[in-house]
Amino acid sequence: MGADIASANYQQEPIDLKGRLYTSFKTYSGELPQFKEIRNYTDTADTGGDYLCSINYGVTFANEAYVLDVLYTKEPMEVTEPATAKMLQAGGVNLARIESNNGGRGFARNVRRILEQELGSNYTTIKWFTQTQNKQARIYSNSAWVMQHIYFPEDWKNRWPEYHNAMIKYQREGQNKHDDAPDATTGIAENCARKGGISVLK
Repeated sequence: MGADIASANYQQEPIDLKGRLYTSFKTYSGELPQFKEIRNYTDTADTGGDYLCSINYGVTFANEAYVLDVLYTKEPMEVTEPATAKMLQAGGVNLARIESNNGGRGFARNVRRILEQELGSNYTTIKWFTQTQNKQARIYSNSAWVMQHIYFPEDWKNRWPEYHNAMIKYQREGQNKHDDAPDATTGIAENCARKGGISVLK
């Protein structure tokens, strides 16, 4: 049974298939390509009802992105800070970029402290930044790139069910209960976008 049918039948949450922003996703299985860098993009939870979405991804020499691991949770920061640090270490992440809006700067500092002092790792460079662009505009304008250039594991629906549902249910128009997953995924697109043939890291 498809996720859309199950959601409509058992959770009374019908998905407007025609209104979905993302109509398809590319997937991968088997051996991964060679990556020039392993990165992470983290969108911290703005309020108690929001999700933290942290994504490890590999960037190929063609600037394609392969999602490697996802942390998508409503747990408080005392849980998500060490969990994010452990995911960065386990994934061998070279560069992590964390949105500093709404407490994200303190989150980034704590993650770096946990990595260095508790896990004994200085492998990951952590940068925080303020996101000033309109969230919906960013998500919409990068949606085609997300569908064409980001690859998800073939079993991502089973590995990260809540993240998967948030992506497939996101509507082009109308009310969206959560936009944390598309927001963080859009960050991947922005960080891999090329201008003049150069990978841009703001």
